[in-house]
Amino acid sequence: MKRSEALRSLSRDHHKALSVAQKMRRADDGPEAAALFHVYWEQHGKVHFRIEEEVLLPSWAHLGNVNRAAASRLAQEHLEIRVAALELAQQPELELVRDLGQRLAEHVRFEERELFGLIEDDLAPPELERLARAVAEAENQSS
Repeated sequence: MKRSEALRSLSRDHHKALSVAQKMRRADDGPEAAALFHVYWEQHGKVHFRIEEEVLLPSWAHLGNVNRAAASRLAQEHLEIRVAALELAQQPELELVRDLGQRLAEHVRFEERELFGLIEDDLAPPELERLARAVAEAENQSS
């Protein structure tokens, strides 16, 4: 499915997350895989989560009819992944690495297969264009 411009850059970020998640799930060395995750997290993940939390969801709620269950799931999963990232920084154990890799992959699949479709179905083209501008502005401010 072709993503709307509003979600395309976030969707591209998901490819990076899935690549890291796959390496984490297949890892044999906890500290090495934890370091890989933390590089991804510092360079991409934290900013991506912030844009979804501070721009995507509020804009969707403002411009359309936000699906509260999906928005709540996104927020809950973001919180769980953030907590797991903190735990992994303190204990780079293989089991924690693999678990976080699985959580990250499942979260990305939820966003790609469910959340983004809900947004695209809810918002008309003019609202999607406004959302695209808001996401682009947030990304530009982060770089």
